[in-house]
Amino acid sequence: MTNRRYLVILLMFLSIFVNYMDRVNFSVSIPAIRHQFGFSLQAIGWILFAWGIAYAIFNFPGGWLVDRLGLRRALPLTLGWWSIFTIGTPLAGSFAGWCIVRALMGVGEAPIWPINAKCANNWAATGERSTLYTWAGSGQFLGPAVGTFLAGLILVHFGWQWTFVAFGLLGLAILPFWFFIVRDRPALDPRVNVAEIAHIGNHAAPNEQPDWPGIRDVILSRTGIGMLLIYLTFGYILFTFIYWMPPYMFYTFHMGTLDSAKWASLAALLGFAGFILSGPLNDRLVARFDRLTARRIGTAAPMLCAVVFVVFSLLSARAGLGGFTALLLGLAQLSMNLTVGAWAVNVIDISPNGASTGFVYGIYNGALNIMGAVNSIILTALAVRFGFPAAFGSAIAFMLVFVVGILWVVDRPSYTALLAHAELARNPDK
Repeated sequence: MTNRRYLVILLMFLSIFVNYMDRVNFSVSIPAIRHQFGFSLQAIGWILFAWGIAYAIFNFPGGWLVDRLGLRRALPLTLGWWSIFTIGTPLAGSFAGWCIVRALMGVGEAPIWPINAKCANNWAATGERSTLYTWAGSGQFLGPAVGTFLAGLILVHFGWQWTFVAFGLLGLAILPFWFFIVRDRPALDPRVNVAEIAHIGNHAAPNEQPDWPGIRDVILSRTGIGMLLIYLTFGYILFTFIYWMPPYMFYTFHMGTLDSAKWASLAALLGFAGFILSGPLNDRLVARFDRLTARRIGTAAPMLCAVVFVVFSLLSARAGLGGFTALLLGLAQLSMNLTVGAWAVNVIDISPNGASTGFVYGIYNGALNIMGAVNSIILTALAVRFGFPAAFGSAIAFMLVFVVGILWVVDRPSYTALLAHAELARNPDK
C-alpha cells in the first residue's frame, strides 16, 4: 500500500504551522507596537477583535468555498491572500489602518480549518481520522512555539516590521508545493495505488453535492446544539492561551521581550504535545468503546485536568513565580488539546456527506472564532482592571461549560442517527 496520505497531511501541517506563526508575530510585537503608535491595551484588543471577527465571519462562506473549489485550489488561494496581507502589515500607519489590514488578513485565514477538516475527511480512513486531523492541526501550537521565539529574535535584532515580512514570505513558499502535490481525493492522484484507496474508503464521491437537508438536521439536532456550545466555549479558551501568553509574561512578571517569548514558546510546545497525542489517544478510545462514549471520555477528562492546572497557575502567579506559572499554563494547554481529537472530529463524523464537510465545519469553526474575537475585548478589559492572571482565570468557567456540553447536551439518540446517516452516505455499499 502506498502512503501518499501522509505527505498530504504533512503539507496540511506545514500550512497550519505557518498560519499560526503569522498570528503570534502580532502578540510578540504588542509592546513595540504600543510604544511606536501610542496604542492603549484596549486599542490592541480592538485590533485583535477586527482580525478575529473577520476571521470568524468568513469561516461561514470559507467552508462553502472549500467544498466548491476542492483542496487543491482552495488552500493556495487563501494561503496566498493571508501571506500578502501579513507582508503588508507594517504599512498600517494608524489605528484604523491596523484594523483594516488585520481584518483582511483574517479573511484569508478563515478557511484553514475547514480545509483541514476536508483533508481529514477525504484522505483519512475512519479509524485514523483523529490521528491525521490532529497531526495536521498540531501546527496550531508548534507554529506559536517556534514563531513566538523566532519573532522575538527578529524583533530584537531587526525590528518588529520584519517579523511580518519574514513570516509572510514563508507562507508564499508553500504555495507551489501544495498545488503540484495535493489532489482533492486519493482516486485523482495517480501516485496512490488501489490498496491505499481501499484503506481510506470512498469519503467523497466525484459528483456528490452538498446534502442541505442533512446539514439542517445536524445544526438543529440536540447533538448539533451541544457541539455549538463546545465550539463556542473552546473558542474563548483557545484564544486566551494562544494569543495572550507573551503579554501575560511581559506585563505580569516584568520580563523582557525575549524572555517572555521563551516562556510562551515553552507553553506552546506543551500544547503541541497535547495535539500530537490527542489523535492516537482518541482513535484508540473509538476502537475500544462505542463512538459517543469514546468522544465523551476523550473530551471531558482532559479538560477537567486543564481546569486544575489553571487554578494552580493563579496561585503561582500570586507568588511571583513567572516560569512555574508558564509551565502550569503549558500543562493546561497540553490537557485541553488532548480533547481536540474527540470533539473537533465529531463534526467531521456527523457531517451528512463528503461534499458537506467543509461547510458544516465552517459553521462551527466560525462560531468558535466569533467567541475568540469577543475574547480579545473581554480579556483586555479583565487584564486592565484585575491583571492577566485573573483574566486567564476566566477561562475556567468556559472549561466547565465545555464539559457540560459534551456530557449532558449532546445526546445519544440524535448523535447515533446523525452518525448512521453520515456513514451510509460515505459508504453506500455497506
